[in-house]
Amino acid sequence: MPEIFDVLIIGAGPSGMLAATAAGERGLKTVILEKKSRPAIKLSITGKGRCNLTNSANVNEFVSCFRNGKFLYGSFNSFSNNDLISFFENLGVPCKLERGGRYFPVSDEAQEIVDALVKQVKKISKIITSVSVKSVLKRKDGFFDVNTNAGVFVSKNVIVACGGLSYPSTGSTGDGYKIAESFGHKIKELSAALVPLVLECPYLKELNGLKLKNVEVSVLNTQKVLAKEFGEAEFTIFGADGPTVLTLSSLVGEEIKKTDLFLSVNFKPALTAEQLDSRLLRELDKYGQLSIKDMLKEMLPVQAIKPFIDYCGFNITKKCSQISRAEREKIISSLFDFRFKIKGVRDIKEAIVTRGGISVDEIEQKTMQSKLVKGLYFCGEIIDVDAPTGGFNLQAAFSTGYLAGNSVKKSED
Repeated sequence: MPEIFDVLIIGAGPSGMLAATAAGERGLKTVILEKKSRPAIKLSITGKGRCNLTNSANVNEFVSCFRNGKFLYGSFNSFSNNDLISFFENLGVPCKLERGGRYFPVSDEAQEIVDALVKQVKKISKIITSVSVKSVLKRKDGFFDVNTNAGVFVSKNVIVACGGLSYPSTGSTGDGYKIAESFGHKIKELSAALVPLVLECPYLKELNGLKLKNVEVSVLNTQKVLAKEFGEAEFTIFGADGPTVLTLSSLVGEEIKKTDLFLSVNFKPALTAEQLDSRLLRELDKYGQLSIKDMLKEMLPVQAIKPFIDYCGFNITKKCSQISRAEREKIISSLFDFRFKIKGVRDIKEAIVTRGGISVDEIEQKTMQSKLVKGLYFCGEIIDVDAPTGGFNLQAAFSTGYLAGNSVKKSED
């Protein structure tokens, strides 16, 4: 006879681990089945290894950041950002607040978050790694048979927490969608959210690796600016990355099917055109007989100077004293609008988050239980909600996982 569990969780990511914690603390016999050889691999690499685990925003601000955000009220009220910070601090992982309301562990080590979670879960639940789920079937007696490469597991409740399609090397390969569909759930179209952009640009090789701070990045069509973000950006060999670009990428993924799009970098968002013109006049006068290349060291990162001069169409050896009024205006407009055509977004495998997933209309907001199948729950990235960077998506994973684990019932209930 196979061992019978109150709760079986598929996936040991942030949502699955919080679900196991919430269920285990209530005395439910709980097990997590994880496909990879160790838990929470994706969590260990988030935030470039630092783990931006949540944000200081209030509940209404959180909700407003998400597509289908109203669905998450129950989850955020059940387990808030403050609850999450207290949770980790009680596990011996203090957190710190940084720019943009972002919270990180004080150590700047995502692995510390993972280790604390694993240690906590193992106290009250069981984690079994290297187990691939082949199918989930509901029996006539109400229990679920979970068929795996390690045999059949039986449970009163099943929580599907196995992520989306982003970073498949960490275990997120879309298995949960197949399980949901097998029970009649609708899957909203899947695409990349928070993903780098591919640009059409002759200077990418020279710009590759350039990191920018305090810039304004915009997405435009041929008529108007569609959206803009202030903060950090980075050029890559294929295009652009960084927090501002990632936030804008979901819009790009949708709009580029309809029209041509452009990415614009404003190097001097804090200045007006008049202020920038005055500064430029001072610098041109100061550098006089030196080249424009020398003068631009006062205005731009060194790595950006040659591409910028090429973009403006100037000779790199041109002297500052030779710059005409029209050329000065070209420099100003280019500092405000260093523009590239967007070719598209990178593959969903490189996305931080999957856009789309199980329709929120088919999940109970207050419990995370399927409206179609009693005892079947969903949490984390598999649900059709997503938000910009800043810790919002991880908080949603933790919150929906906690709510699911806190909502399941014991076998005898």
